[in-house]
Amino acid sequence: MVSAQGLRYEYPMLRAHSLGLAVALSAALALRAAPSAAEGAHEAAPATETDLGGYLEGASVLEGRLLAPCCWNQTLDIHGSELSTSLRREIRTRLRAGETVEAIEADMVVRYGERIRAVPTGNPIAGFATALALGFGAAGVGAAWMLARWRRRRRDELAQRGRVAGGERDRYDDEIDRELDHL
Repeated sequence: MVSAQGLRYEYPMLRAHSLGLAVALSAALALRAAPSAAEGAHEAAPATETDLGGYLEGASVLEGRLLAPCCWNQTLDIHGSELSTSLRREIRTRLRAGETVEAIEADMVVRYGERIRAVPTGNPIAGFATALALGFGAAGVGAAWMLARWRRRRRDELAQRGRVAGGERDRYDDEIDRELDHL
């Protein structure tokens, strides 16, 4: 670059940034082209019975009800251990083979004990949740009833005030009318 006085100076950092940008752009284009060239060479692997992807009725429900037997802290559907993955594969394979969710769960309980269930049978949490839901429903009905009652009372109060204000004329009304006529 040339300054106004004709002296020549350069920005070495600008040149380094330009070079780095050019290298990064070239690498990105090369990597982008590589997968498209390899697409024709390899076909997608066929889905197997033990594939974990996709929806399978009952699988996610069962995986959410069973704990991972390696640590007993998380359910199978979110735990990432090798044992959890193999149990998820086993569940999906058995469901595809036609076994019921209840039969698979019962077999897991026999193999690992009652502890494998995230919520053991007979746990009062389910009953408590039902009672809580019913309680909130009753509270909503009660609140709606109270709101309707308040609105009805308010409407009745306003109607009562209107009757007093718009009732029969008295001597003061006549007197006010005479005074207004004089003005």
